[in-house]
This record gives sequence, C-alpha cells and structure tokens, in this order.
Amino acid sequence: MDIIPKIMTPSYFAPISHWKKFHEGNIIWEINENFKKQSYRNRLNICGPNKILKLVIPIKHHKKAFKISDALIDYSENWQNDHWKSIKFSYNSSPFYEYYKDELNFLYDSKPEKLIDFNFQSIKLVCKWLNIDFSLKKTKSFKKEHLGFKDLRNMSNKQYVDNFQVKKYIQVFSEKNGFINNLSILDLLFNEGPNTINFLK
Repeated sequence: MDIIPKIMTPSYFAPISHWKKFHEGNIIWEINENFKKQSYRNRLNICGPNKILKLVIPIKHHKKAFKISDALIDYSENWQNDHWKSIKFSYNSSPFYEYYKDELNFLYDSKPEKLIDFNFQSIKLVCKWLNIDFSLKKTKSFKKEHLGFKDLRNMSNKQYVDNFQVKKYIQVFSEKNGFINNLSILDLLFNEGPNTINFLK
C-alpha cells in the first residue's frame, strides 16, 4: 500500500480511479476547501440503457463562496427518489444488484443536512462492501499546498483530465453501448461485486 499520505476530496460515489487511490490508504479528507460546482463532489456518472446518466445532488447556494463542509443539501425536490429510480432502472438486471440494493436504498432514505455527511456515508458503505479500512482523518484548515503529501483534490474537479483506464469488465449495456471507462464505483460494484477489489489493485 502507498505510505505517502494523500489529500482527497470526499465525493459522491466517486469514479473508479478515485477508489484505486482510496484503496491504497493513508487518505486525509479535505473538508475546508471551497465548494466547487459541476464536480464529483455532488455528482456521479452511471450507465443507463442509452447514455451516461449524470446524477446531481442539489445544493443550497446561500452565498457566493462556502466551504464544502458547509454545503447544505437542497431537499425542495425529491432528488433521492430520482437518483434511486435511475440506479434501479440501470442496474436491476446486473449480477450484484440484489446484493447491494437494500443498504443502498436505506442510504437514499436518509436525509443528512450536509453534503459532506452524505458523501462520507456513501464512502463508508463502499468500504464496508469491499472490506477496505475507513479512516476519517480530516484537514484542520485549508492550505493551497500540502508539503509531503500527494495533493489529489483536483481529481474531483470538472476540469480534471483523468487518463485512468479501468480493466474492462462486462457492463449491463456493453453490447449496446460498448465499454464505458471510469464510471462511478457503483457501476463496477453492481457488475463485479466483491471482485471489484481486484480492479483497484
């Protein structure tokens, strides 16, 4: 495992490339940076029957700039039901949907006030499924640079170009859409189950 500590942003069922870094361990979670729109902090990509579905957790933008730890989830619309329906519709025929659906459905029934709490719940859940140790070490303040750390916070940004290539696996709509690289970890879990861990090594 990688012994150099890494600074990463807790994201919403992050892409597989992020989970490869999580699996390496020694993560410090950035909770003091400013929230950035249109990023993996509050959105995930899954594969629907005809296209990639981008599911976004709505955030209350009560002021121009605020820390990710202060980002409040907007429940004025039933986004949880929409996200759960999209996941169910996309993966109910996948090999491991039945294995994970109950705990995932329970997560979408919860209503944490803050985005960061929902994201940490999702990360803990995946760690439980994959038997990965979860450590909740957080930054104490924002720093532009962290000497002696691998700064991977930009992996969650919209502008980040992720060249990570996932080892191919059979996706639900592979015959129709071909293989789609580096979707949310949920895609790999539903299709590969416990074998997901071998794609992160």
